[in-house]
Amino acid sequence: MKLIFSFKKQLTACLAFFLLATAAAQTKQVQGTVLDEYEVPLMGASVVIQGTDQGTVTDFDGLFSVETETAVTLEVSYVGYATQEIQVRPGDDIVVNLKPSNALQEVVLTALGLKRAEKALGYSVQGIKASELAQVKNPNVVNSLAGKVAGVSVSGSSAGPAASSNITIRGASSLMGNNQPLFIVNGMPITNDLYTFDNGLNGSSSIDFGNAAQLINSDDIENISVLKGPAAAALYGSRAANGVILIETKTGSSENQGFGVSLNTSLTLGSPLKLPDYQNEYGSGGGGKYSYLNGSTYIGAQQNYDAYGENWGPSMNGQLIKQFNSDGQAVPFTAAPNNIRDFYNTAVTSITNIAVNQENSKGQSRFSYTHLNNTGLIPNTDLKRNTFQTSLTRKFFNDKARVRFNNMFVRSTSGNIPNSGYDESSSVMYGWLWLPRQVEINDLKDYWQPGLEGVEQRYAENLWVNNPWFIANENTNAFQSNRLISNIQLDYEINPMLDFRMRYGVDYVDEQRQYKRAPSTKGVLNGSYREDEISFMESNAEALFQFNPTPKEANLIDIDIKAGMNFMQQQANFLVANNPELQIFGTDPSVYTLSNARSGVLLESQKTNAKIYSGFALASFDFNNVVYLDLSYRNDWTSTLVNPAVGRENSDYSIGYPSAATSVLLSDIFTLPETVDLLKFRASYAEVGNGAPAYSFGNSYTPQAPYGNNPVFTTTAAISDPNLKNERTTATEFGLDLRLFDNRAKFDITYYSMRSFDQIISLPVAKTSGYDFTLTNGGEITNKGLEIALDFDILRGEGLQWRSRVNYGRNRARVAKLPEVIGSGRYAIVADVFPGDEGGSDLELVAEEGELLGQLYGLGFQRDAEGNIIHENGLPLHTQEKVSAGTYQPDFRVGWYNSFNYKNLSLSFLFDGQVGGKIYSRSHALYATAGTITNNDDPNLDMSTLDGRTVFGVDYDASGNPVYTLEQQGGVVGPGVMYDGSGNLVPNTVEVPAGGAGYTGYFYNYYGNGFNRDNIEAATYDATYFKLRTLSLGFNMPQSLAKSWGFQTASISIIGNNLLLFSQVPSIDPETYSIRNGVFVNGFESTAIPSQRSIGLNLNLKF
Repeated sequence: MKLIFSFKKQLTACLAFFLLATAAAQTKQVQGTVLDEYEVPLMGASVVIQGTDQGTVTDFDGLFSVETETAVTLEVSYVGYATQEIQVRPGDDIVVNLKPSNALQEVVLTALGLKRAEKALGYSVQGIKASELAQVKNPNVVNSLAGKVAGVSVSGSSAGPAASSNITIRGASSLMGNNQPLFIVNGMPITNDLYTFDNGLNGSSSIDFGNAAQLINSDDIENISVLKGPAAAALYGSRAANGVILIETKTGSSENQGFGVSLNTSLTLGSPLKLPDYQNEYGSGGGGKYSYLNGSTYIGAQQNYDAYGENWGPSMNGQLIKQFNSDGQAVPFTAAPNNIRDFYNTAVTSITNIAVNQENSKGQSRFSYTHLNNTGLIPNTDLKRNTFQTSLTRKFFNDKARVRFNNMFVRSTSGNIPNSGYDESSSVMYGWLWLPRQVEINDLKDYWQPGLEGVEQRYAENLWVNNPWFIANENTNAFQSNRLISNIQLDYEINPMLDFRMRYGVDYVDEQRQYKRAPSTKGVLNGSYREDEISFMESNAEALFQFNPTPKEANLIDIDIKAGMNFMQQQANFLVANNPELQIFGTDPSVYTLSNARSGVLLESQKTNAKIYSGFALASFDFNNVVYLDLSYRNDWTSTLVNPAVGRENSDYSIGYPSAATSVLLSDIFTLPETVDLLKFRASYAEVGNGAPAYSFGNSYTPQAPYGNNPVFTTTAAISDPNLKNERTTATEFGLDLRLFDNRAKFDITYYSMRSFDQIISLPVAKTSGYDFTLTNGGEITNKGLEIALDFDILRGEGLQWRSRVNYGRNRARVAKLPEVIGSGRYAIVADVFPGDEGGSDLELVAEEGELLGQLYGLGFQRDAEGNIIHENGLPLHTQEKVSAGTYQPDFRVGWYNSFNYKNLSLSFLFDGQVGGKIYSRSHALYATAGTITNNDDPNLDMSTLDGRTVFGVDYDASGNPVYTLEQQGGVVGPGVMYDGSGNLVPNTVEVPAGGAGYTGYFYNYYGNGFNRDNIEAATYDATYFKLRTLSLGFNMPQSLAKSWGFQTASISIIGNNLLLFSQVPSIDPETYSIRNGVFVNGFESTAIPSQRSIGLNLNLKF
């Protein structure tokens, strides 16, 4: 609280100072129009006063205005066009005709927030502009990068309104599991952690409260730069192994001169993109039998099967059967085909941003407020987010000094974040696996037993599953979060050759979570209540000197030297207070407190502190504007590598990271055809790192429930290698950039090779040591890949304009070696992906020496030489040892973006997807074993759950007990072979029950190896998919009409997200993952909430 109060005082003082400075300034306007070579207005052209960052962008008609008190030189630029410099005086009205450029004139954002000419870069950097991000808004801005950047993989989650986004750049390089890039906002690092530090309340799932970077609002972003390789990110040293995402937020200079207001609002409606192919011919029960008695009879003496929990029951042909909610009467047994679909809400997302901008010759200011309201597919789930963003820039001392202050405060709340994992206590999706196909979903809305409200729930069966309305309304996961991202930057020109920059930034998180489990919850019968408190703060202080002894471009050799230092400090505090059993039941909210405890409250606390001191330098050489060379070095002193047993003096905690990059403009050296505007060769070498976790040395202690009056603590189960060091990555990169036909065709191709070694891994140790495993270095991963980016300006002119971009990325992450002590050659990245399953062999995500990283391991099928499954007694035989079903890594990813403009109309769309890779769907496996789906869409097994069922007619005797009449004796023959009496393999001919029958049916054994659920082969599929990711159809109001209505500009568009999915994976959207211990687990899906198709409207107004 002291920290927040201090920042409020600082912010108030800054606001007062800057507003007074603004009011004092008296300026005049220069206005004009920017046109292309065909006299067509250019919207979005940059107009900046030379030597400053004061400027604006042109509107739809190419118009602009800037304020100045004196004569100045304007720099007018646009992507693909040569920059023009024009001298103007206050009151001038000019027309600027830009010509296509034959060189890389574009300026891009690079490491440390340095803006550099793209032609001088020896490595790959790809930018995304604000207009593309805000075109089709996404509550999680990270998802807006999907399909737009070569070599970048973005997998959006469907796990509720606050769902995370899994992003990796050039593949995974660490066996620690966390391969997310570093996020930098306005030059300062921010955390993107999940803050999910256990496996969920029931040991088999995680509730996704979202990754931390998602809260940055797309309307506040000016641009995003993706630093893909180590050379681009080398100046971030120990934090750069996974690449870097640079985000710059808007300033007043992004709007028109003077005072302006912008309003952007969007409203989208979401529905499930894909649902399983539910069957609607057979209802709940087993072996073709069912009759409701009390909802607690698994089979029973009269074979009621009313709590069997699966859909292997009688035909839903209208025969009269006693059912749940029929008051003991036999009523028509018919399907409720839309019972699950009807449960889902229409997800509504509204995002409204209002920004006030002001600019004059002394600086800019921007104040922005954004309100996001999101209601999820699951009833009673939501997310509310309020963002206050401030940017203030002022210049002093004849423009030699510039101060910029950025502040972002975000308040996020939710009354309920859904659990999408395999957890009977709080996951609606868990219940869908076995929901009776005959039960109407609205018959379950009254979820309390009459007279037992707050004590006993009401559902169709009482042994296995919770009422979905009960879960959605009572078993909630709420949170409240405050986030402050603030920084201040001072730039000072000491003399024409020497500049100084100093900045300081803070990222502060304060979050509370509350988990409620009502009495009678399956798995938590007495109910429970838990509170989590999370606080995190990272501060960075940085100083940078820039020395340019040759400031004029006319020099044969230009030299630019930058040197600086950074001090980073992180502090985190996690506190968990868990009341595992409630003492008093009821519906009053006061029931859910820590004091209402049947037994003691369990406390768990964890505090961490980490520091990195850094020094860095960058020397850039420009040889006659043809050959460019960058040399950099960064050294980090990392606190997590200081071993307290030997002290700082004897610890190896200093790590250096060199890099070198060159760019050669071949088109300026050799005579090439006139159609070639530019041909550039680039190459780089770099080293970066991945830091060791906090408290890698020594023990930490966790408090447990007291023993009598004595406190109890448990220590960590790991002992660290005294020689532990950072993971390191070395990389080489080569690329060609080609521009043709007056910059109308652009080709960029990059090949890279990375070697990540000294992997930090956990290895088992002897139990006599008192520990379970040791944290040490060992292992090596290589990443090799190819990236291609194509950009075609196909149609220009006054009529139809068409621009098309294609990006392609292929990465192969391979485990080059593992420590010799791992005799099997396999290291489990996640040793038990689904810990809720008991017995059998666990499914694993594995690093296997010599193989692609991320192998999906479990038991498989025994097969003959032709690959046919071997059967015994009609059931498939499983392997004794675990086998791999392949890797989650795709062969390649591709994106195709198109934009069309015709007069006032615009159309854009993005297709993207991947080819190859594997995904294991636990949902499909369990749906099939339960007889809940048809299984007609499974490419691995050509067998329907509707075939071979045993069918009984149901009647009743005088006592009301069911009487079953066999109408069809069922059975299926599995595809494959079996051994005959002579030991020869012959086609399988043995008929067995399809399902039910005490887990001995064919589907149970095929998909789950009985109840063990440890078969990886049956439900692992080719994860190839393509999506119509985004679509926007817009109308820009003519300038004259907009002004007559009081607007400067106005536009409206129809927008869509995830509109189409093309995939052979049954039941689920393959763009998914699981979460374990706060780490993304690729290649495994378990009862995921359906991904959303959304469509809506977007309105943009400027005043």
